[in-house]
Amino acid sequence: MATLIALGTLSACRSHKNLVGDHPRELVGTWQLLIRSSCSEYGITSDTLILNADGTFEQHVLSKDGKKIDLTGQRWKYDANSDAGDIELDKRLESFSSENFRGATAQGVGTFEMLIVETKPEPVIVLHPDSDCVYSKIH
Repeated sequence: MATLIALGTLSACRSHKNLVGDHPRELVGTWQLLIRSSCSEYGITSDTLILNADGTFEQHVLSKDGKKIDLTGQRWKYDANSDAGDIELDKRLESFSSENFRGATAQGVGTFEMLIVETKPEPVIVLHPDSDCVYSKIH
């Protein structure tokens, strides 16, 4: 009985595996933000990250008012030493409200950010632990 309880407790924890290297192949590719209830008020209609194997990334955001913002030539790195596995983005356009788009140039306004990487059952990049908004890899 105690074994069943322990197994149930373990399965309820966030499931992850540490990926290998600073730029794991599992993370390289195009990621689309799934805009759910937690981020429906962000003022955006789409947010795409393109993570390249050389450690560079791009972010392409479209606001609800039709403004396109592109951040290019930024750097990313996976940190396997954290508890859950984090991705470090040197300048991601933080879009928690439409106010962040005011005064933004075509290059955008980015800030350093560490996001959580969850790898099971499918890899996702989580904006915040309490949010249902995640980046999902486009296959």
